[in-house]
Amino acid sequence: MTEISTVKFSNEESLSPDDIDVKLSDNNTATSVAPFRGMGKEELLQHSSKPFWRRLRMICISIILLGWLALIITVVALVLIYPKCKSPDSRTWWQNEVVYRIYVRSFKDSDGNGVGDLDGVTSKLDYIKDLGVGVISLSPSYEDDGSDGDFHLMNHMKIDDAVGGDQALNRLITQAHEKGLKIILDFIPTHTSDQSDWFRWSQEAKYRNDSYRNVYVWTDTPTNWKSMYGGSAWNESSVRTGEHYLHQFLHNQPDLNVRSPQVKEKLNEILVYWLNKSVDGFYIRNSAYMFEDYDLRDEPKLQYADGDDYGDYDHKYTKNLPEIYDMFARWRTTMDEHMNRVLMADPDPTSSVKDMVKYYGHFQRDGVQLPIRKRSFPSNCGGKCIGKYVSDWMNNLPSGRWPTWLFGDETTERFASNHNESFIRSFAMLTMLLPGTPVLYYGDEINMMDLATLTPSSNTSRLQPMRGLMQWDDTPNGGFTNSSMPWLPLGADHQTNNVKNQSAKGDSLLSFFKNLTTLRKEDTFRIGEYYPAAVDDNVFSFVREFDGKKGYLVAINFASVPQKRDYTKFHSTIQSTASFDLTTGGSESFDSDIDVDTSDLTLGPMQGVVVSWDFVAKEL
Repeated sequence: MTEISTVKFSNEESLSPDDIDVKLSDNNTATSVAPFRGMGKEELLQHSSKPFWRRLRMICISIILLGWLALIITVVALVLIYPKCKSPDSRTWWQNEVVYRIYVRSFKDSDGNGVGDLDGVTSKLDYIKDLGVGVISLSPSYEDDGSDGDFHLMNHMKIDDAVGGDQALNRLITQAHEKGLKIILDFIPTHTSDQSDWFRWSQEAKYRNDSYRNVYVWTDTPTNWKSMYGGSAWNESSVRTGEHYLHQFLHNQPDLNVRSPQVKEKLNEILVYWLNKSVDGFYIRNSAYMFEDYDLRDEPKLQYADGDDYGDYDHKYTKNLPEIYDMFARWRTTMDEHMNRVLMADPDPTSSVKDMVKYYGHFQRDGVQLPIRKRSFPSNCGGKCIGKYVSDWMNNLPSGRWPTWLFGDETTERFASNHNESFIRSFAMLTMLLPGTPVLYYGDEINMMDLATLTPSSNTSRLQPMRGLMQWDDTPNGGFTNSSMPWLPLGADHQTNNVKNQSAKGDSLLSFFKNLTTLRKEDTFRIGEYYPAAVDDNVFSFVREFDGKKGYLVAINFASVPQKRDYTKFHSTIQSTASFDLTTGGSESFDSDIDVDTSDLTLGPMQGVVVSWDFVAKEL
């Protein structure tokens, strides 16, 4: 067909099939465009099969596919590059709550005999709840042999009558649970009293297949091992002639042979017994001393030691043996079978942090959830010193594990005996607002001091200066007892420094602790990330933040002179304008109605402050 640009037709003429490349316009002219309108199916198929249209279709399809591919790549890239909204980690009660450690005999006497007891603890549950803590850890309360000590155990499955017996513990657990509080018992797997049935049966065992013969550690060839309280760690039996039993502590505290399958089984039975009575967890005591060398080898002397005392030897065969981690794993399995229970333990304070964190788990097996690290720093500890104390724990913490911060306990000098209240407030702010579980010792919330008039006869005696009677009010016996003869003397300052007086003051240490436990319940502190900020010789500070939640800066000046810092330089999310939340008190005043300039923030001597800002979404 001849190519034309425009051709005239009469109205009577019609197009033939061969003329399908020509189309009539409204003015009876023909143009060289395809006549799609009015074409039949076969004509359309024939037309669309031409090479031009096939190529055009392929190009269009390719453009669409490439567009979709580009869109998918863009979405994936944005998902990978854009800052993610973090989902909160699962937190359980032992992570969210503060632990309150109570020395039972000194907390509250309920029956007027001058000795604190479990019913006394029960009578003060409202006070404990109002303080803002959620877990009560009780000092050893098991039946003992009447000696002056807490670890002379006669029966691991019976509460001593001196503190109320089994029924008193049942009442405490029931009422504590009704108030949303948890109860943790001490667990002592290392030894018993030499008056216990187990030891008596072990001494009387004549044959090697007697079931109790190897419940304790026996030998007829004693090693050079020393008791940590002086002298040989071996004591000759008065019944098993020529044989000696091991006691790493006192001579009347024989060591259990935890290698024995029978002992392993009995210790697990003890845990299950109390778990079935609704105890919420256990604090494993003297945990580093559970095992000793299987071959009973002599311990080497330290390089420069010239004496023959406990401190002159390397205790590589009697302390921190790797078998302890196997026992932690076994007991953790038992706890997990009972759902939502917790294990605490006390690593040897002389161990390195790297050894302490093995308590969390070893060789892919879970250990205890909460190793309790003793606080150890000098009285003049500044910002860098505190920073090292915190970073040593946080930087060595295994993935997914949870730190702990010990404020005090019944074997450690009270804070108030060697630190002023300003330092105590600052350290309290630190431990309460860092990630982790704080452990608060009874009386520290009112700044109780060690008993200056009490000199213990030995480290094993119950008569320890840091175990003073709880100072409830200004009455002659401090509200502890109605007896005229309490088992310990009252603190000299009990008439002015007590719960009643401090409760009436909004700026007291007790009120400050309550403010801290309240602030700690904020989502950011409960589930938020932790980032160190300004840390130097004088100042320690950190940020807590979580996507969609308020961000917080906690800044503490541990120096004796004011310190000014631009905190916005130390972490990208710190806003220059922040709201005031809490201060330890001090020379610099803050007002909740006035914004805080974090780029020019001055803190007074030994002063801490918490400021916050609303969440700001991160931009690409």
